[in-house]
Amino acid sequence: MILLKPKKKLTLKRILKKVKIRHFIILAILLAANTYAWFIYVNTVSNSIDVHVKSWRIDFSDGNTPVTDYVNVSVDSVYPGMTTFTKTIDAYNYSEVAASVDYKIIEANIMGTQYVTVEGKTERGLPVLQTDLTSAQLVQKLTSDYPFTISFAISANSMVPETGHATFTVGVAWPFESGDDEEDTYWGNQAYQFKTTHPDDPCITLIAKVYISQAVSNNNGGGETPSNNEP
Repeated sequence: MILLKPKKKLTLKRILKKVKIRHFIILAILLAANTYAWFIYVNTVSNSIDVHVKSWRIDFSDGNTPVTDYVNVSVDSVYPGMTTFTKTIDAYNYSEVAASVDYKIIEANIMGTQYVTVEGKTERGLPVLQTDLTSAQLVQKLTSDYPFTISFAISANSMVPETGHATFTVGVAWPFESGDDEEDTYWGNQAYQFKTTHPDDPCITLIAKVYISQAVSNNNGGGETPSNNEP
């Protein structure tokens, strides 16, 4: 009996040692998995908000041809209480003439529903249907038909020579309580289902075209009026 005690102690130590090693291995695996999952989660959340400011110099190097640029918007996820999305483009008029500023919405995709405006189809040479919305009509729809607000704003419709500046801004906001619980619930479920079936697609994509042209002198008053030239 006396000779067996050391063997029991030795066996017990080995068991405890093996258990500890296994525990450490399991702990390391869990820690690595959780760290990776947290990294993926943080990456996904950060990528859903695309805040971007772009500077744009206007010099009318092609005479009276309007200078254009496209604003591409992509919002990965939308939900009540989301961080407000903002994307802007700053235009600076360094030319020696006054300039008029305008924009058109080319297309929008809201959770799989695609809209291509009359202006967008005309630009691409596609047939225009009677049911197609104009840019102005689509802007109105996007700002009023959903509990989240998709807004478009331009700080000035004209820019003075050499120092003129205008900012075009696209915003997407969804307050935690929009004032319509039924709409919040419905579109919240729509957004969830869309991301479940299309995990790699953004909930909202937009393409807007900003264009700036030389202001045309008013023959009656000698002042400046925005040009009606389409891009």
